[in-house]
Amino acid sequence: MKITAVKVYVTGAKPAANATEAAPPDASVPPRKGSWLSETVIANPMSMYPEYFDRRSSWTGMGGRTIVALETDDGLVGIGETASGMAAATIVKQHLSRFLLGQNPFQVERLWDIMFKATLPYGRKGAPIMAVSAVDLALWDLIAKARQEPLYRTLGGPVKDRVPAYCTGNEFEKTKDRGFLGQKLAMPYGPASGCEGMRENVELVARAREALGPDKEIMLDCYMAWNVDYTLRMAELVAPYRVKWIEESLPPDDYEGYGIINRKVNGAAIATGEHEYTRYGFQLLLDARAADILQPDVCWCGGITETRKISAMASAKHIPVIPHAGGLQPWALHLIFADPNMPMAEFAYINGADEPNRDPVLAGIPAPNNGWFELPQGIGAGLEFRPDAGDHLIELQG
Repeated sequence: MKITAVKVYVTGAKPAANATEAAPPDASVPPRKGSWLSETVIANPMSMYPEYFDRRSSWTGMGGRTIVALETDDGLVGIGETASGMAAATIVKQHLSRFLLGQNPFQVERLWDIMFKATLPYGRKGAPIMAVSAVDLALWDLIAKARQEPLYRTLGGPVKDRVPAYCTGNEFEKTKDRGFLGQKLAMPYGPASGCEGMRENVELVARAREALGPDKEIMLDCYMAWNVDYTLRMAELVAPYRVKWIEESLPPDDYEGYGIINRKVNGAAIATGEHEYTRYGFQLLLDARAADILQPDVCWCGGITETRKISAMASAKHIPVIPHAGGLQPWALHLIFADPNMPMAEFAYINGADEPNRDPVLAGIPAPNNGWFELPQGIGAGLEFRPDAGDHLIELQG
C-alpha cells in the first residue's frame, strides 16, 4: 500500500468565483452562534488587557480546523485533524507532503521521525507539530483501515470495556444528572480581576459543589491565566470544596513555577500539558515534577505516535495521562481505550448543554452514554466525511 495523494482542508468561507477575497456571507442565513469557549468570560493570558477581557474570540487567531486526508492506491483514505488553520495546513501541503507521497503508511515511526526532523529549523512546538499530528493521526487511521479493525485494536487492544467521562463547562445545573463523574469548571477570572474576581471564582466552585453533591468530582480549568501566587491562594480558598485538580494555571513554559505549585498545593492535584508538545516538552515537566496529571492533546502534541511515548514516560513515574479533549477526538478515545495509563475522557457540550454536539464535517464522532464512553464502533478511527462536508471546507491546492 502506498500513499498517492495528500489532501489538506481548512474550515472557513469559500472563496468567491474569479476573486481573491472570500465571498460575503449570505444575509438569508443567520450567523453561526459562537461557542461558550470563545464567547464568554473565561480567564486567559490576555485577560489583563481590557479590550480582550470579555471573550477569547477577540484575540485568538489561526485557530481554525486543519483536516488531512491521505489517499492510497488501495482506495483507502486516512483522516487526521489538528488546529491552527492555514498555518498547519500550509506546512502539511507545502512541506510534509513530499515525505509522504509514495510511502507505505505502515512505516509510521519512520515517517514521524522524518517529519519532525525536517521541521526542526522552524518547529519543535506549535503549528509545525500540530501539522505533524494531523498527518500522524491519518496514518494510524489508514493502518487500522488496512487491517480492517478498530483503531484501538491496532494500538494493542482494549484494556477496559468502558471509560468514564467528565464534563467541561459551567452549566453544572443542566449536566449534573447525566452520569458524568464530575464537572470541570472554566474559571472566569485571574489576577487582573483582583480580589473581587477571586471571590467570584470561589463562589462558582461553591455553587458547583452544592449542585453536584459530595460525591462528584470538581476540577478547575485556568487556561494559562494565573501565576504562582494566585494559584496558591486560590488552592487554599477552594480547599473546602474538595477540588480534584487545578489545570493549566500557569503559562506552559513556566516549568519551575509548576514545580513550585505542585509541591505546595495540598488536596488538589496539579494538571497541565494541553499546550505542551512532543516527548521532549513533557520530559521537562516530568523532570521538574511539575504535575500530578499530564494532559497532552493528541491532535496537537505529535499525534498518537508521540502520545504513546508520553504516556509510557509518565507511567514510569505513576503519573496518569488524561488527554485534553480526549472524548471529543475519536483518535484520542481509541488510544484511551488501549492505554492502561489513561483512566478517563474529557467531554464538553460545545454549543451549550441544551444542544448535542454535531460535527458538520466528519461523521462517526462518538458521544458518552449516561456519562460513559463505550468501545468505539467502526473501522479505523470510525470517521468519514459527511456528504455535505465540502460546503464547510476549503482544499489547499499546489
